[in-house]
Amino acid sequence: MVPKVKVEKIIKAEKDKVFSTITDFENLPSKLPQIFKSIKIISRDGNSIITEELVRMAGRDITQKVKHIIQPTEKHEVFILEGDAKGSHIVETYEQTSEGTKIIVEGDFKLAGKLNLLGFLAKLKIEQGINEVMDEFANILCPSKNYNTINDRKK
Repeated sequence: MVPKVKVEKIIKAEKDKVFSTITDFENLPSKLPQIFKSIKIISRDGNSIITEELVRMAGRDITQKVKHIIQPTEKHEVFILEGDAKGSHIVETYEQTSEGTKIIVEGDFKLAGKLNLLGFLAKLKIEQGINEVMDEFANILCPSKNYNTINDRKK
């Protein structure tokens, strides 16, 4: 199963701030512990970073090895090297708009193991998950804007 997804969101903050927050891998577990359980930097080579991550995706804890390619403030590419989404490729692009920063997330997801159990709901669950993560980042960057958060949805 290979769902393709595209999600767009505007965060009411400057592009540099949005990009640096989202790509600050070492601090993601402390900023968003409900999503990023742990992230360990394995290697850095220029704009390429390889991480080992324990993340919560589609209601499941997933361990994965990930290659991140960063083109500062413009683009963040993610290649899942190991784990239940091995072979997945996600591209985040960032555009400054008059309203803030528009983030476009496009992904080709290959699902196996725990994630393959999502079946025909996979695309919807992945899109919901991406939206939840972006809402959480939006709340970190501009808490007064009252974005929908995971904690709000659980109430």
